[in-house]
Formats: sequence, structure tokens, C-alpha cells
Amino acid sequence: MRRGLWGISGLCAAVVVGSAIAIASGLSACGDDASHAGDGGATGEGSGAATDATGTSVGTADSGDDCEALCDDDDPCTLDSCASGSCTHEPQLDNACRPIIDVEFPPRAATVIGQAGDPTVVVTGTVHSGLGSITSLTLGGEPVDVADDGSFSHVVPVNVGGNLLVFEAQDDAGNVRRRVQSLLWSSAFLEPMVPGDAPVPEGLGFWLGQASLDDGDHGQPIDDLATALELALGAFDTNQFANGDSPIASQAGYDVYLTSLDLASATVSLQGADGGIAIAAAIEDITGDLQFDCTNFACELAGGDGTGGVSVAAVQVEGMLVLGVDAQHQLTAQLLGVDATVNPDDVEIWSNNGWTDFLLSVIELFIHDSLVSSLEGALEDQIESNLGPALAGGLSDLSLATTFDFPNLGNARQSIPVELAADFTATDFHDGIAPPNPSPPQGGAVVLRAGGYPTLAVTPYDNDGVPLREGCGTQMQALSLPREAPLEIAIADDTLNQLLFAGWRGGLLEFPLAGDSVGGGLLEDLQVDVSGMLAPTVSDCGPDGTTLATIGDIRIDASFKSGNNVVEFTAFTSLVVRMGISATDDGIQLDLDEVDEVQTELTANDGNLEMEPALVDLLEAQLVNGVLGQLGTTGFGKITLPQIDLSSKLGLPPGTAVLAIHAQGVSRDGGNSVIAASF
Repeated sequence: MRRGLWGISGLCAAVVVGSAIAIASGLSACGDDASHAGDGGATGEGSGAATDATGTSVGTADSGDDCEALCDDDDPCTLDSCASGSCTHEPQLDNACRPIIDVEFPPRAATVIGQAGDPTVVVTGTVHSGLGSITSLTLGGEPVDVADDGSFSHVVPVNVGGNLLVFEAQDDAGNVRRRVQSLLWSSAFLEPMVPGDAPVPEGLGFWLGQASLDDGDHGQPIDDLATALELALGAFDTNQFANGDSPIASQAGYDVYLTSLDLASATVSLQGADGGIAIAAAIEDITGDLQFDCTNFACELAGGDGTGGVSVAAVQVEGMLVLGVDAQHQLTAQLLGVDATVNPDDVEIWSNNGWTDFLLSVIELFIHDSLVSSLEGALEDQIESNLGPALAGGLSDLSLATTFDFPNLGNARQSIPVELAADFTATDFHDGIAPPNPSPPQGGAVVLRAGGYPTLAVTPYDNDGVPLREGCGTQMQALSLPREAPLEIAIADDTLNQLLFAGWRGGLLEFPLAGDSVGGGLLEDLQVDVSGMLAPTVSDCGPDGTTLATIGDIRIDASFKSGNNVVEFTAFTSLVVRMGISATDDGIQLDLDEVDEVQTELTANDGNLEMEPALVDLLEAQLVNGVLGQLGTTGFGKITLPQIDLSSKLGLPPGTAVLAIHAQGVSRDGGNSVIAASF
């Protein structure tokens, strides 16, 4: 069972232990040492002082002299006392009298722009201790050279994305201090603030294999684009060409009417082609009724009124939908070479009255010269004005432009909305046959610019924005589409990071926690303020290529009372968490999974320094199990894949021609998450 941040039982246990430590450390000093300063003298300095094996300075003083005055060694980092004429100088444990690491560059929660091909950062600063000399300084476990004046400069290799800097310093009194901070590194950053601002050039992509265009099976439910278009063509109204009030011919006392014209079926075929989609369509088995209306006595002698019929086996049309992108990043579609034809041998005319057979040759002229040409023209127009634009519009619906919500840890009732905006940048359709050589598989790819944009401005921090992956800092970044599944959706890490940046801007890591009295009176006036100084950032540019999310420099300011003891501390925690990207039936889910690394720097108020290890353990456990537990329970973020609804575009009833995308799995390829899917 996951716990929320600052689970009461765990916190109270730590406070009880910490309070005992704090009471034990409440020592009183004898003497009049100056107020504490960071550059105080070393332990053991003073008149007649000596140092025992524990590092405590001891000495003697004449009994006739003022013992306490003589024992004052003028070192603000020792506690001076006099007993039975002997002086002791015990090291003082407070913040001014232990190692202090000041980092000049990079600052905490930095965004660092580096040189492509040289992923390093020169870290500079100073280190000193009020109690004594610095004996060692490490950064990331590597020793750092410290100059006589305490300054240091150290080259640190970094990865594109999030990086942790963990310092540890020790003085000659054995006191250890650590500093933890994080940074984002890249050779280029984008700072998206409003839709259309600083999009990722290749942020999203779609692959439609031949099976998604047309799998050859046009049964229900709809699972390809051709089936949807075929539904629309099947509703083509051929009766518009039949008119029982106006004769199509008048001859030898007969008026001949075409009273009905119906089609039995329609077919649509879509084939991936170089540059677009080849369309072949047909309306088939068209049959009509003929009415022979006798208008004089002569035709009555010839048998009177009669009936007949006409049939057209098929009206076929072919065309090429050429797809591209214009200067405004909109998908363009141009239907070229549309040509409808009827085979004359596929047209039949008949009469049910032998006396009217002589009229069939007259009617045949009308059927071929007027009706067939009208059917051809109408079908061409149907493809040009309806099916072609509907197909292009359906592809435009794949932009993934949507709004989705991050969880709000400060207010569960109000989520943090983030806008995903996208438009088109390129298309790449092929027939699967050389040229080009080798040809990609039959189908088409669509590439989009994309960006994530905040709808709220909550975080108080400002920086350079989102680090670009750029081939892990060595080359141009490219979107990956394996073109193996019937349908693929690729999302670049740069796009995910823009979404995370937008969530961070909206307050994803900004929330206060407070309470008056909890834990049966053991803990009072609890106040905890959590503030994420750096946006969570996803990267796979580490040595083993694991996809990790770095959540850097989470600042925690806390205070509480336990009895009469007031505890205050400020901590900076950085987390490195494995990012899980999984497929759901209707989208993809972002999850924070296993914690890969957690590092904390914590500074308590004077008098409670010995509580720091217990507070660090508690804090890290609560951040991992609480914050990440809540995010993991609710889902760190979900992108719902779009439905392609062609119903209105095709003039069909709502919900008639809908293609739903079903995600089947997610793979990783070169800084991209690729969702294998199908309609």
C-alpha cells in the first residue's frame, strides 16, 4: 500500500528518535567565544592547550587566575569549559562549524547550454570549514583537487537531459557535509510558452501501412480507411437521374420514361502510391425501370403501354490523391487524373413488350450519350468533392492535438491541464516498389511539428526551458517510424519533455502540506512546503540507454515542534526514476516506475543537526513512496489516441464511419516512443 507524503506513523517514529538525539546534544558552553563564523580557528588552539585522542582540547590553568577567562581560546567553533583548574575545548556542532560547499557554477537547478560533441560541465566553487581544514572533497565519488584558498574547478562528464551533482566534503575533525544539486544539459534548448511557440521540428509521426489504408476486407467493424469511404459511396443516390415526369425519348406515339435507377453495391480500393494514395472506386449493378407510355391510337394497335429496363454493370473511377504540406503546415491533398468509365458492353436495355422493341435503339442512344455520361460525371464529382477531401480530412485528424491532465498533488479536485499542439511538416507515401531503391513498404508516413504548452503559470522559477536530445548531443535528431505495424504513432522524447515542462509550469511540483497537531501530540505545527525547482525531464542518453526521468532539486522547507523542541530544515532532493511508457486500449500511459537513484542534501537548524540522517531517511522514503506513489497510482500522464470520425465529412449519420485506434505495444528507438497499433 503506497503512502502519501509525510505518512504520520513514519514521521512520528523518526521524530521520537530525533528528539532524543536533540535532547542529548543540548550542551552548555563555558567561556565567551565569539559568535560563530565560517572561518573560525581550528580545534585545539589556545593557551597551554593539548588535544586528547578524541580531538577534545585540554589544558591547565592556575587556580589563582580566572579559570574561565583563561580557557577561552577565541575559537567560535569550540565549546570552552573549566573544571578543577583544567580547560577543555570540545568541537562545536553547528552549521557554521562544519564543512560548507559553495558552488559558483553551475547554480542549483541550472539549464546549461554546452557544445555539441563535448558533453561536459566545468564545476567551480569553494569549500571550507569553520572547525578545521578540509581533508577531502569528492564530486560524484571522484576526488576533487582543492586549492589552498579552498577553491576548486572540476570537469564533469554529463548526459543530454538531467544530471546530478553530489558533493561530499570532510574536515580534519571528521565532520562530513554533502551538497546535492541537479542540472539539465544540452547543446540547445526550447522554451515553449504559448501554442505555436518553439515546437519540436519532428515531434510526432504516424505510419499508415497498406492494411490501414485498405486490408481488402470491408466488413464491419470498420478497420481501414477504404471501408469508411465505401460506406459513403454505397449511399450514392443514382435515383437523381431517374424522372418519371419527363420522358427520355418520344417516338412513334410512345413517351419513354426512366422511372427508377438503383445501385446494388459500391466498392472502394485504396493503395499506397509514390506521393500519395491511389483511389479506385465503382458503383456496381445499376438497374433501372423503363415505362413505355402509349400516346395515340396507332401505338394502341401496336400493343399499348409497356415496360422495360436498363442495367449498367459498373461505373468505375480512378484517381490519385497527392498528399503534401503547405507553408502554413497544413496537410494538402490534390486529386489528380480522376477518370470515370463505363464499358459499353456492360450496358443492357430490354422491353417486356415485343411491339416496343423497335424503340430500344432510340433509348440506347440516350442511355449511352446522356445517362452513362451523367453517371460518370457524378461519380467523378463524388470522388473529387467528397471522398478525396474526406480522406485528407481523416488523415488531418491524426494530429493528436488535444488537452490532457497531469495530477495535482496539492489539490486532487483540480488537475493540471496541458495543451498538446501539432501541425504537419512532411509526408512520405510509397507503393513498395522501386524506385526509390530500396522502396519503403507500401503505405504512408506523416510527420508533424509538436509542442506541449502550459495553461497555468504557477512555478516561480525560470530557465532556458527544455533540453533538445539532438542525437544525445552528437547529431541531428530524427523521428523513428519502423513501418512494420499496420499503424504506428511515434512521439519524440523532446515532445514528452515539453509536456512535462508544461506540467511543471502549471504547478506539478508545487504544493504545501501543513497540520496543527498530529501523532497524538508528539508532532505539532507541522508545515511542509514542496517546490520542484526543475522540470522533470526524460532521457535515454545515459551509458546503458535506459529511459530515465530526472526530477531535480525538489526543495523541501519544513518545520515542526516535538515537545519544546522546534525542528526546522531545508532539503534538496533529486530523483532519477525509470520512466514507463505503456499502451492502453485507447492511448499511452506515462508512469514513474522503479527509482534508480535518490540523493538528498538536508540542513537542520542548530541544535538538531544530529537528527539530519534520520530526517534524510524519512524524507527520501516519503518522497519515493508518497509523491511518486501518488503519481504512479493516478498515472503521471496519459495521451488519448484520436478517433478518426469520417461520418460528417462523408455526409453519413453521426458515428457511422469511425475508426478507433487500438494501441498494442510500445517500443523505444533513438529517443522516440513508438506505439504499434491498428484500427
